[in-house]
Amino acid sequence: MYLLDNWFFCLFVVFYFTYLVVEIGLDIINLKHIDKHKNKIPDLFANIYSKDDYQKSIEYTKAKTNFRIFQIFFKTFLLFTLIITGFFEYTDNLVSNYLTDYPFISALVYPFVIGGFFTILGLPESYYFQFVIEEKFGFNKMDLKTFIIDTIKSIILALVFGIPLLAGLLWFINNFADNWWIFGAALILGFQLFTAAIYPVVLAPIFNKFTPLIEGNLKDKITDLAKKVNFKMSGIFTIDGSKRSSHSNAYFAGMGSMKRIVLFDTLINKHSDDEIVAVIAHEMGHNVKKHIQKSLILSSILTFIMFYVLFICLKSELFFHAFGVNNPSNHVGLVLFFLFSSVFMFPISPLFTKLSRKNEFEADNFAVITTKNKTNLSQALVKLTKENLGNLTPHPLYSAYHYSHPTTIERVEAINKIII
Repeated sequence: MYLLDNWFFCLFVVFYFTYLVVEIGLDIINLKHIDKHKNKIPDLFANIYSKDDYQKSIEYTKAKTNFRIFQIFFKTFLLFTLIITGFFEYTDNLVSNYLTDYPFISALVYPFVIGGFFTILGLPESYYFQFVIEEKFGFNKMDLKTFIIDTIKSIILALVFGIPLLAGLLWFINNFADNWWIFGAALILGFQLFTAAIYPVVLAPIFNKFTPLIEGNLKDKITDLAKKVNFKMSGIFTIDGSKRSSHSNAYFAGMGSMKRIVLFDTLINKHSDDEIVAVIAHEMGHNVKKHIQKSLILSSILTFIMFYVLFICLKSELFFHAFGVNNPSNHVGLVLFFLFSSVFMFPISPLFTKLSRKNEFEADNFAVITTKNKTNLSQALVKLTKENLGNLTPHPLYSAYHYSHPTTIERVEAINKIII
């Protein structure tokens, strides 16, 4: 009853269950929409998909959706159980009792204890998705050894980067009074830029083997394209994506002199050179159109806003009491905020989805005009959709809410309207 007397907790419950209704409601609507169109392959894919291919893509979408619904319900049950039982305060007391003489270290350890708890709970879900769902539909190429090693590597990286980052944030909170949120936001943004810069040359190679693209027609075409659009890069590489999955992809990552174009080996094996160049032209379009820079500016603004809200929350006992914590502390408040703040953010997520989709259309337009060819990009998109068993008939509301990229049909229709 105490929690129900807390208006912040009641507000959280309203937002959370609205989130549940929207998420699960859209999933159900989408599944019904798929069933409604299951007997007719969309015209764009009619000569590409066999009936069995189409049914397989439908079953894959259903399997992922049902698993996601289970995850949402499990997460809901878990989070409210932890709140009601006072888990967050109990764990803080436990850590503090072991490190009584080292309050700063205790504050530093607590978030990693909570993070470790959720990581362990999430392992069965990760295993099931990879070795049951992905395996069933022919995508999984990972063995148990690789799964375990990847998990260990991820944990080590979280500690290597997370410990100094969290220590810096706690130090700002303890030493900069009412202005700490400005320095905290700047610290997070600086960390994001740093990791983005080193990702292709330091972080990504920890998980995948990077090999310079062999000399030949494909490399020459990509190099010529980069020169044409003045795209600065440190090289073109392939990675052994097939070691873990048969999904195909391509991307560029890094900043300045460390920027790399990266092609999955699965993409090279399944697509023509011209189709790959079209996909790369699309990725370069994001850079030329300054989508990355604009996203960074938006992200920076949101980060400062969120840290100001965090600053207010850490000063409010209501915030702590809402999640079963009677003895407020900064380190516990950080965990609670970053664990639960997304619930209040979900209403604006469609706005970011809409912006992302707009950027994708612009990048497609850039790719077509730059390569002076519509067919290559269209064919690449259709093939990628087939290879990845993409949903051909998502409900419009579902795709508008969830899809950061327009559907393949929408993109091809827009490509066909481009005047070269």
